[in-house]
Amino acid sequence: MIIIITGTPGTGKSTVSKLVAEKLNAKLISINSLLDNYDLNLGTDELRGYKMVDTESMIPIVDKIKEENNELIIFEGHLAQDYPNADMIIVLRCDPLVLEKRLEPRHWPERKVKENVSSEILGICTSESYETYGDIVQELDTTDINANETADILSEIIIGNKEFPLGNIDYLEKYFTYLQ
Repeated sequence: MIIIITGTPGTGKSTVSKLVAEKLNAKLISINSLLDNYDLNLGTDELRGYKMVDTESMIPIVDKIKEENNELIIFEGHLAQDYPNADMIIVLRCDPLVLEKRLEPRHWPERKVKENVSSEILGICTSESYETYGDIVQELDTTDINANETADILSEIIIGNKEFPLGNIDYLEKYFTYLQ
């Protein structure tokens, strides 16, 4: 079984995924580890400063990891939702103003921070996840909960004790003026 944990940078994916993998004794793979261990880096987007991932080549690699492991796999990353063969996908969300504060210590260019905050307002990761997975997508707001609390909730979602269906998180109305 493979579970994707995705979301805008700064929502807690990496930190929480490690905790969930430990709690559930799952194998953890991340987009960043795949970039480092396989030749999936297509270069850097000069304008945005992002590493470009060869998601087409990523799919058979993740499929092979899934086949070779008879255990629960947590697949974490901003672009993990581009993998089409998961059993569950959870999108981590965060209030855009809190997200902006979380991104400040990364010392990214203002343009990159604004782009990520705008993506969160628009729900881009949720939308992209829904395009591939439909109603099996769940989303959790991490704004007011710490990493351990988030990991506990995600563990409960994965084992089927809780649900956080789409449609309960919407930042667009509240932050529409931010986008202008």
